[in-house]
Amino acid sequence: MAGRLRREEKGKEIASDPSQAPRTARIRIQDPDNAELLQRHSLTLIGRVTNRTAQRVWSLIPFFTDLWKANTKPVGSELGNGMFQFQFDNEEDLLTVLEKRPYYYGRWMVIVQRWEPTVSKNFPSLLPFWIKVQGIPVHLWTEETIQKLGEDLGVFEKAEITSTTVRMRVQINGLLPLIKTSVIEYANGDEVTASFVYEKLDRHCLKCYRLDHDIRDCLEAKHEAKAFKAQDASRGNEEQDRRGTQPKHQVSGSNIFHFSAQTTEHRGRQELNRRERQMDARDELDARRRSRSSRDTVSRRYLSVDPKRGREDHHSQTSRSSYHRDTNLHHREVNSGPRDLRRDLSDRYLSRDRSLQASRHRDNSTSAREEGKLTKISQLPPEENLTRTVLKETRKNQNPNLPHLGVPEGR
Repeated sequence: MAGRLRREEKGKEIASDPSQAPRTARIRIQDPDNAELLQRHSLTLIGRVTNRTAQRVWSLIPFFTDLWKANTKPVGSELGNGMFQFQFDNEEDLLTVLEKRPYYYGRWMVIVQRWEPTVSKNFPSLLPFWIKVQGIPVHLWTEETIQKLGEDLGVFEKAEITSTTVRMRVQINGLLPLIKTSVIEYANGDEVTASFVYEKLDRHCLKCYRLDHDIRDCLEAKHEAKAFKAQDASRGNEEQDRRGTQPKHQVSGSNIFHFSAQTTEHRGRQELNRRERQMDARDELDARRRSRSSRDTVSRRYLSVDPKRGREDHHSQTSRSSYHRDTNLHHREVNSGPRDLRRDLSDRYLSRDRSLQASRHRDNSTSAREEGKLTKISQLPPEENLTRTVLKETRKNQNPNLPHLGVPEGR
């Protein structure tokens, strides 16, 4: 064994193809000399969308190009993974854009930050907000308290304390959930809960307070809803186990439920009764359909009153000549459904009674007028009796059916 030679001593190696890449997915290089690149990108803004599903970078770039009123329009480009950049020509335009933050596109927040030579995956992440501080008593509105609150949230910039409001400008991490409340502890043991209202904050999750999704897509909300449903299901199962598997029957006239076991014979009777009820309902429906069809096929007839001959004639509703001879068309109702013969008869008799009442009213009014005239004549002197008698006889000859008016022959 000591006389064996190694592979290197024999001059043997593993055959390799010089055109084949090693494919290790990892390389090692020296620190580059990138001073020129640092100078070139010193006036560059790096941005990131918070919701990659709702926000499209290719449409965001022209939107912000027109929104930022710079002396020279910035040049934007997409960097991938929901990131983009804008290159400015002067420092003033860049600072103006940074001062007007925060921005949002499609009602979702957009993170914009000045470029820094870093390789962190969380860059850019800072999102400045003006935050209103509420819930603190007015005698505790101090600069120190507001600064402590701002430093706990993120990068504190400045505070504004007036006689009515308290605000602070803080750069928070837009990749983390928002903080809506904070507890202030004092040395004497008092505690005050301060609430934060973020100005210009648009859509975000109302459950976990993240900026990258809505409550409909929140995993925490879905998990909580699923757990709540499972808890309700378990409560229902426990209640059923406690009551037993027997069905419940309610006593008529009371709200008390009794549980009793059902035998096979009882279930069979229930099934038979149910089928009988179904058959009865079907028979009733068939009878109604046959009755409706018979009413539709039978010719509908009605009675009309002939005022000249004083009798009732039968006319067919489908006859055109009888339709024109009917003198009471204005009393009929237009209906597309089957006609009720009883209602037609009642309508015809009612119309006839109305016509007779009208004629009687005319006769009565005429009689009243004549009676008034004769009464006036009866009050004339005795020498005018001849004229009165002639007028009376004339009225009787003209209308024999006129009742006796009771006018006296003389005084």
